Amino acid sequence: MIVFLFGINISGQETGQSTIYCAEKTITGASCQNVPLDEVNTTKPLRYDRTSCESTSYCSIGTCVNTKNGECLPSPQATCNPAEGGIFYDEEKEDISSCQVGCCILGDGASLVERAKCTFQGKDYNVKPLFKDTVKDEVSCAALASPEAKGACIFETEEGRNCNHLTREECTTSEGEFHEGFLCSAEELGTICTRTQRTQCVPGKREVYFVDLCGNIANVYDASKINDIAYWSYVLGVQGVKVNLGDEKGNINSKTNGACNYLEGSTCGPGNAQYGNYVCKDLRCPASDPLSGGRLRQQGEAWCSEPIENFENAKPGQTSYLSYCYNGEIQYEPCDYYRNELCLGNQTTGAAQCVLNKWSDCILQNNEEDCLNTDVRDCKILEGVAGAVETSYAAYTGNKKTFPVNGVGTGSCVPKYVPGFKFWDTKGTITEVATEEAQTPLSLCGFSNVVCYVHYTEGFAYVSGFSQDDTNQECIDACKNAEGWNDEQCTRECKPICFESELSDKDSKADINANWAKDWQNMCLALGDCGVVENYLKKEGYNRWKDLYAASDNVNLNKIPNLNSKK
Repeated sequence: MIVFLFGINISGQETGQSTIYCAEKTITGASCQNVPLDEVNTTKPLRYDRTSCESTSYCSIGTCVNTKNGECLPSPQATCNPAEGGIFYDEEKEDISSCQVGCCILGDGASLVERAKCTFQGKDYNVKPLFKDTVKDEVSCAALASPEAKGACIFETEEGRNCNHLTREECTTSEGEFHEGFLCSAEELGTICTRTQRTQCVPGKREVYFVDLCGNIANVYDASKINDIAYWSYVLGVQGVKVNLGDEKGNINSKTNGACNYLEGSTCGPGNAQYGNYVCKDLRCPASDPLSGGRLRQQGEAWCSEPIENFENAKPGQTSYLSYCYNGEIQYEPCDYYRNELCLGNQTTGAAQCVLNKWSDCILQNNEEDCLNTDVRDCKILEGVAGAVETSYAAYTGNKKTFPVNGVGTGSCVPKYVPGFKFWDTKGTITEVATEEAQTPLSLCGFSNVVCYVHYTEGFAYVSGFSQDDTNQECIDACKNAEGWNDEQCTRECKPICFESELSDKDSKADINANWAKDWQNMCLALGDCGVVENYLKKEGYNRWKDLYAASDNVNLNKIPNLNSKK
């Protein structure tokens, strides 16, 4: 028997009169479909072949990993678009590393997802993820969430269900039974750690806390919640549990509320409360403290030991201190022992801080504008001292800079706030002073020394403050050569004197002008710990003003008031 078979395509690509093609795209937009040629989108570069899609590379089924959304999906290669973040693998997703399922930990959360999804979520939340591919079940993964979350961790013991208040991580490590958000004293947990009437302070915390029978920390002490079941069962924020802030001013010494506030001046400390032996201890500094300035000082408040204006006439040893209230006690520290820094208080804000005393170049200024430029320096003008005054004999002057003041008279630029230094060490360097050359107490005080010209010649000068034996030898030699006088006569003629008025008789004594002397004394005191002045303890010095004048037989000091004073 002969059998004829008609209309059968043994390749499966022809059915009746139609030939089937694998189209990467159909004219309707579908991907990887077996369709007749008239349904194929033949637009290049789209591909199509006269075979089944299963036989092509571009329509073979594999896995598309989308890096933009972290999804791993079975997909033909043609539909896994690289432009949209797709990466095609011709393997099943179980065999692809980035599609392995594991526990993704992001911050306090944990979920069971593919590695690619975990990476995507980390970028989305801007958090570095932790992926544990060894954890494959939801329960184990959830246990890793919020490792720092606290709750009741229960252990079965011979005494009963013991409990510690631990973090999830600590409880898991200890193989305990963790109950997030619960206190060990929660009745529904049935532990032996029941509530009490005890309180305590907790290291690192400011508030007063209830404690249970096992010594676990409960919620903040509140006498009205001593028998509140919810308050003893849950941590703050769970089941509506919240802290009663009381007077919201730190509850200082309150017997009923332990919600202390460090910024308001309280913290946990021993005290007599309605329940327990701890209260919100007062951290303020009382007005009775002699260092408080007669005011109740708040915790953290800072103030100056005395106004900065007091240092316009500072005494030797007088120091500016920055004081502050800390934990109920007044602390203080010097801004600088030599007054290169002073404490400045802000009357508006109440704040205080040590600031630089910019005095070091005051004596170098030669005009009013530069002297009073507070952006650069802290100086003032001392008026009344003339640089040179003529007399019938000669002139006297000083080695300081003088300039007109307000168009009338003269003045000198001196520190507004008197600096200090080691006045007992004339050769020691003045510390922390920004000058071109190192200054010593002697050199600084020397700016107020007076140069008096002798009556024999104006060519030689004598600086007061040194021994009379230092009379200028050049003057004596010139006198002897010109006049033929002996040493005694020329020494007398070369001694420095400062006159008040004309002398008709050279053998008479010259009176030093009292106002002139007072002006120079003021100059001396303004430059630092110079001259004659009592110290900050009101103790007088060893010298008198008279001791600082180089007097001679030709000079009368008796008309200068208080010249014998030691202050």
